[in-house]
Amino acid sequence: MMGLPNLNYNGSRVSPVQLMVLLSVRKEKKYGYEIIKDLREIFEGVWEPKTGVIYPVIKKLQETGMLTSEIIEDKEYYSVSAGGMEWLIEAFPALGAMSSVGIRFLTALAEAGEDLGIRPKDLTDPDELSKDDKLRMLLETRNVLEKDLMKLNEMIEKMAGGNCEQHN
Repeated sequence: MMGLPNLNYNGSRVSPVQLMVLLSVRKEKKYGYEIIKDLREIFEGVWEPKTGVIYPVIKKLQETGMLTSEIIEDKEYYSVSAGGMEWLIEAFPALGAMSSVGIRFLTALAEAGEDLGIRPKDLTDPDELSKDDKLRMLLETRNVLEKDLMKLNEMIEKMAGGNCEQHN
């Protein structure tokens, strides 16, 4: 049975928010507000990262040695340290298990909510929606899923070197 990956670096636990900060700066140096903007875009409508959360996370990543910084034109830019990058590369294959656990968690919550008669506040009863509203909702869902699938296919193609048939 596969469990969650060990999210520790040199004895320090790596939180999901710390992981997201590391992923934000994996390609290029960024200053704090750029990191916050990245995270706000990723979690739009779900969570709004605030400076009071992100800067302590950045500080903790620096203390553990996963993140480095340098001052450029009076701004502090952050980047993943060599050790942090090594950890990301080693931990990354196991991180897929987290998404599987997340999907199962959300499914269990949805089923429990249905059993308890609880509906999300922002959704109305689909039976009470007009045909146009139902169609609009389905189209929006399809568009989001198509974008996610296109991204996933691009990643698979890149990893498989254009030869996906042998990996099916």
